[in-house]
Amino acid sequence: MTSLLSIEMVKPDSTQEMVKPDSSQQTSPQRFLIPGALFLLALLVQFLAIRRTTGAYDEFLSLYGADRVLHGGVPYRDFWTMYGPAQFYAIAALFKLFGVNALVGRLSDALIRAGLACVSYSLVATLAPRRWAAVAFAVVLVWLTCIHYPAYNFPAYAALLFSLLSCLVFARFLRDTSDLRALFSSGLLVSITTIIRHDSGFYICASQLLMLAWITVLYRPAIAAAPPAPPRESLARFIRLALLYLAGVLVIALPVFLALLVKAGAHNLFYDLLYVPGVVYPRVRNLPFIDPEALKLLHHFFGWEGRLGLESFIVFFPILAILSALLCLVSTRRSHKRIFDTVWQRRTFALLFLLGALFFLKGLIRVSPLQMMQSIVVSVIVLAVLLGHLSRFGTRSRLALYVSTLYLVLCSYPLAFHLLPYTRNNLNDLLHPEAPNSISRTCNPPANLSRARCLILDPEELAAIEDIQRRTAPDDKIYVGAGRHDRLFWNDVRLYFLSGRSSITPWYDLHPGVQTTLPIQNEIVDAMRRTPPKVVVLNSTWDDNVEPNESRFSSGVTALDDYIRTHYTPRATYGAITILTPR
Repeated sequence: MTSLLSIEMVKPDSTQEMVKPDSSQQTSPQRFLIPGALFLLALLVQFLAIRRTTGAYDEFLSLYGADRVLHGGVPYRDFWTMYGPAQFYAIAALFKLFGVNALVGRLSDALIRAGLACVSYSLVATLAPRRWAAVAFAVVLVWLTCIHYPAYNFPAYAALLFSLLSCLVFARFLRDTSDLRALFSSGLLVSITTIIRHDSGFYICASQLLMLAWITVLYRPAIAAAPPAPPRESLARFIRLALLYLAGVLVIALPVFLALLVKAGAHNLFYDLLYVPGVVYPRVRNLPFIDPEALKLLHHFFGWEGRLGLESFIVFFPILAILSALLCLVSTRRSHKRIFDTVWQRRTFALLFLLGALFFLKGLIRVSPLQMMQSIVVSVIVLAVLLGHLSRFGTRSRLALYVSTLYLVLCSYPLAFHLLPYTRNNLNDLLHPEAPNSISRTCNPPANLSRARCLILDPEELAAIEDIQRRTAPDDKIYVGAGRHDRLFWNDVRLYFLSGRSSITPWYDLHPGVQTTLPIQNEIVDAMRRTPPKVVVLNSTWDDNVEPNESRFSSGVTALDDYIRTHYTPRATYGAITILTPR
């Protein structure tokens, strides 16, 4: 990875459209020094500011799936998921090497986020002075580390990392279009992106194919002495390059999805990866772009709630950054003072601009800082590049860039209040081993809590996990549900992973529009009838969560709730968590 993060800046040369790489620079050991140092710094910052508490859902979707894969499970057949398979298999491999616990997933996630900050630095450094690359690195690292809802092991971050690495390699091809290895390698990285998140793979592939079309079919030289190639010749060249690029895209993704097609079946693959994300998800998870609740929080601007509301308004930043970039591009199009001195730099910037716009469209369904993070990171890169060439712009363009920068600073201001307290708490827990939640105590838990190594659990969670383990054997399967199943927000997936018990049904992840339907509830009930679970766990914490989409309505389907009430009785209650056993 380090070698991919070290493309050197090319000295401006307005007389050349393609600048060949300097082989002496490429072999110089100094090119590894800055990316390597930044990578270690990014890891250190994340370890200092890591949240040692646990969420109930996103993080444990990946961990539970990886645990199932480690024990021979197949995604889409043995557990349903809307994510690609790669993250499950990657974390399962780490479990195999280092043991099954949440800390392994956190370390993997830290490596991915550190890589993202470093590749952001390298992309800016190819197009602007290094000081602006350092600014982009710092901003991206702060957002990835200190966002209020960190969602550790969120596959979108890994997909974004390989998307940006692909852009970095694709820039090498744009720099020297005879470098076909770079073109193929960029497609190879897109292939990896696709098996992590197939939607992200589609957006980066579409962006790079459009760039290929631009430089072959649509490009017209500005110099009259260099007439454009005949249309047929340009089209033939585009097809040759596109086929080579697509060969890289398919070399990993095609055999992976064909293998899953054979093992999981076409119906499961279509339902999980296409139907639910494309048809169900937009109806039951969409959020308004302007959240009235966030506006209310701003009334307490200097308090915790006000800072949280201000952070949520970062979703508008990609709009400002994209519009500012568009204004800069248009205002310098016919000017003698172009933004970049070389054609390959202009094309690389255009690729990033296009990718940021497509990622923004991707996040429009569920508008939140987490879901918009792919577009936010690319927009930070685009803005940093433009700020590095500020002297080349007119008054209006500069004003637009100043407004975008000020807006980014305002939305980033609350993150310092996340960084400092968590860093202070972690340092205290490290330096005071006798404290109740010290690193020494939590990283050496009892054997039954080894999966929660170094994490801090609420008393109710801890009591529920220990109760589940007392009532079941490691090979027993359980069911973790919500207080009601006719209307859902999500369920407590962490109880599966931390207790070391798997689900009685592939439908372990409760999602509105899926497990609220009669066919899926009947499948869960049938699984319970065939092999009655010794324990059913119901967590009603999120029963009253209401979002402004179709998930707020009851489906009217109560088959699962009726079955549980009829065949199971409550035995213990821990806060909102109820443990039930067969009557």
